[in-house]
Amino acid sequence: MNYLIKNEADIILDNIKVHSQLGADCFVIIDNGSSDNTRELLDSVKDQYEMIIIDRPLLDYQQSNWKTEMARTAAKQLGADWSIANDADEFWIPKDGNLKTEMTSSGSILECPRFNMLYDRSAFDQEAAYFTQTNRVQYPINYPKGIQGQQPNLSIMLGQIHGKVAVRSRGMLRVKGGNHRAWHAWGWLNKRTSENIRVYHYPIRSKEKFIQNIENRKALLDAGVTKMGDHYRRWVSMFQGGSIEEELNRLTVTDQNRNALFDLGILVEDRTAMDVISKLLHEKTL
Repeated sequence: MNYLIKNEADIILDNIKVHSQLGADCFVIIDNGSSDNTRELLDSVKDQYEMIIIDRPLLDYQQSNWKTEMARTAAKQLGADWSIANDADEFWIPKDGNLKTEMTSSGSILECPRFNMLYDRSAFDQEAAYFTQTNRVQYPINYPKGIQGQQPNLSIMLGQIHGKVAVRSRGMLRVKGGNHRAWHAWGWLNKRTSENIRVYHYPIRSKEKFIQNIENRKALLDAGVTKMGDHYRRWVSMFQGGSIEEELNRLTVTDQNRNALFDLGILVEDRTAMDVISKLLHEKTL
């Protein structure tokens, strides 16, 4: 499993521990200049796992290049047969077996669907643990492409999001930006979508972390980075305009929108990730 991270102290160790117990044998991590204690936390556990940490403190965002580099590093230095392109806020939960069950010797690319998990607004304000939240987007709203920056009343968390990919090392050509796609020498032949693994996504975990992420994105935009999702540009604009509090109401489940979202089937209660993550976090690492 590989990660490109910056300032993920609140979740990175949880992510590593959970996935190590779900079948990830080793980890390759690029730290993109964390200014919190993320780097120190990684050092504190590097002897517990097979792990390579690469420091890349550049004000840059070469996501595709760096993700491809990590996949190759995992194969060459750690003997990884497959590489899972993950983010610190994503948890790959199999219904049956473990993460290796579908990553066979004849495979190429395994696409796994990804789902946003929304906080209850009251739990968000009380800084409840992310994995205690069970509001999963079941049927996302198919907003037109590019509309995110034009209409402030829309909810980014309820829109369509791409899945994520695991790539077999032999024949791997490139992991694409966003970790949503990959190129493989015979991907056209046996690429498939998993019906067993769901990726649970927890991008909004605290107001402090949310604003910190926006400030980082603003710095990247100011530095001339052009490849960045429209939702990040939206949040930078809202942050500068002082409307972040209103945006948080659109990114969480409030008393005003709860019934409508559940009645329409946009949200569903899903306790799977909560049960798995809480169980594994409390188990002793071997």
